[in-house]
Amino acid sequence: MNLKEIVLRSNLYGTRNAFICAKGPGYVTAQEIILPPSVEIVDNTQHIASLIEPIDLCIGLQIERNRGYSIKT
Repeated sequence: MNLKEIVLRSNLYGTRNAFICAKGPGYVTAQEIILPPSVEIVDNTQHIASLIEPIDLCIGLQIERNRGYSIKT
C-alpha cells in the first residue's frame, strides 16, 4: 500500500472520513478514494496498490489536518 504518498488539500479543520473501494484484479489509484467535498487529492494518478486476485478492497480512512500519517487499529 502506498497511502503515505497521497497528498490531500483542504482548508477545513477537524476529522473527515474517506473510503477506498476497488475490485480486483487491477490497479488502485488515488482517484478511487471517495472524499468529502471539502477535501481534494493533489495527484489523482498516484498509485496505491495492485490487486492481482479478483477481490474487493474496502478501506476506511480518517483524514485530519496535519502532515504525515498514523495507523490506528
